[in-house]
Amino acid sequence: MKNKFWIGLVLSITVAFTGVAYQKFLKSPRCAFDGSAVPPIYEVDIVLKDRSVKKFCSIYCAVQWFKKNNQMIDHVIVTDEIRGKKIDSFMAYFVESELVTNETNDNRIHVFQQRQDALTHEEKFHGKITDDPFSMDE
Repeated sequence: MKNKFWIGLVLSITVAFTGVAYQKFLKSPRCAFDGSAVPPIYEVDIVLKDRSVKKFCSIYCAVQWFKKNNQMIDHVIVTDEIRGKKIDSFMAYFVESELVTNETNDNRIHVFQQRQDALTHEEKFHGKITDDPFSMDE
């Protein structure tokens, strides 16, 4: 009887720790604006002045949060859709096109590190290059 108790206790603790580890380390991050999963190719990281980071699932969500909290922001990091590389937003090319990246919020803004990639996307998906939506006037 004692062995069953200890086995049950160890099993319960193991399941609890596994659940916590999954929630903290393995589960995909959630968007700080709407709570949806953050796809790595469209991820936007807003770095605050206190060096904490807010993650967003799309340019749309990041811009909505940015507008209300721009006094707390240090800089914005966006993800190049072609290579998956993270870059500062002021170095990126943004294209608004017919291609939707997020059905929930109808995001149509795409990010590219290289100008040629932006121009190719612009032509292929009937878009136009737009300004950095995260520019901070100092």
